[in-house]
Amino acid sequence: MSGKIENKLTDVPESMLITLWAKAVENKQVNPILRDPKALEIYNRVDYDFSKFKNATFSQVGCCVRASLIDKEIEKFFSKNPDAVAIQLGAGIDARYERLNPKNITHWYDLDLPEAIDFRRKVLTESERNTYISKSLFDYSWIDTVKAHKKPVIIIAEGVLMYFKQAEVKAFFDEVCRQFDEATVVFDMLAYIAVKHSKRHDTISKIGIEFQWSELDTKVMEQWNSKIHIENEYFMSDYDQGRYPTIARLLYKLKYFYNRLNQRVVTLKIK
Repeated sequence: MSGKIENKLTDVPESMLITLWAKAVENKQVNPILRDPKALEIYNRVDYDFSKFKNATFSQVGCCVRASLIDKEIEKFFSKNPDAVAIQLGAGIDARYERLNPKNITHWYDLDLPEAIDFRRKVLTESERNTYISKSLFDYSWIDTVKAHKKPVIIIAEGVLMYFKQAEVKAFFDEVCRQFDEATVVFDMLAYIAVKHSKRHDTISKIGIEFQWSELDTKVMEQWNSKIHIENEYFMSDYDQGRYPTIARLLYKLKYFYNRLNQRVVTLKIK
């Protein structure tokens, strides 16, 4: 396609095109859950077969609910800490910095693997207050970069931790707890029932990667480290504006499925 940006992403980095698609098509809704014109602009520039996701209503709505809830938690944090430093882990091509337009923060970092950051630089532009870090989230040198500002810190991990095993996620939080006296972490918790069932997922099944981690009870994480404190937890079916498929909405009325089928957005404090 003439003028289009070629996609060479594979494995987990390719999943960022799912969230791009979800946010882009949401702009066509009369009352969108999330408004992200930058996502639509990028979507129109990428040479990729997005049509394979066309029937994935559940994921499309879910991606937007998740992003909207995380946005609100970040804005809440910034309202209390206007000079904060933010780092988004596994940022992909999410235009959250542009979407939120936080005018007074000290700095915003977007971190992802080199192939993802290379692609990000083709569609989004760094600025004085928003720069990119090309490395794994397990390369903890990013912590030194963030701490150097000596400001309140918020760590954002959307659509990332679910692809790692529990031991890896626990090791990540242990390291964050070890290195930070205080920090806020906002992330999403995969629906518990989805672990090891990616082949049944309406979008992830199309790119062949596996879901690895979730917890049925998020409070379990407080047992991992004494510095972890769960502050807020949102069950996403409560915020879908009636747009999840009918069968899902019926299942959510049953406590068993409400707890196991619901993806969650979680804010925890390290202190």
